[in-house]
Amino acid sequence: MIGVVLLAVVVISLASAGLYSQRTLARARIELEAAEFQQVELERLLSVPYDSLRNGSRETDDGESSWQVEERYTHRQILLITHFAPSEAISVWDTVAAYRLAP
Repeated sequence: MIGVVLLAVVVISLASAGLYSQRTLARARIELEAAEFQQVELERLLSVPYDSLRNGSRETDDGESSWQVEERYTHRQILLITHFAPSEAISVWDTVAAYRLAP
């Protein structure tokens, strides 16, 4: 009887650990996809010619992004805000600042 109880405790512990790891992996996958979305948006902005870089926003199937460009003496600061939302239940907001030196 004691062996059955101990076995039940071990099986329940392993099952809950498996569920926890599955949720953690799903969350990590979503955060990775959000980071990839942000990276693509940032690379797209950095590929725009320096003189054409202006404030703006953009919406895609996976989410939306908006950016503000601030002129400095020797560079332009780009503040990119992304909202990754591949479904109604998932929403990841992130912000990154990038700098472009004047040519």
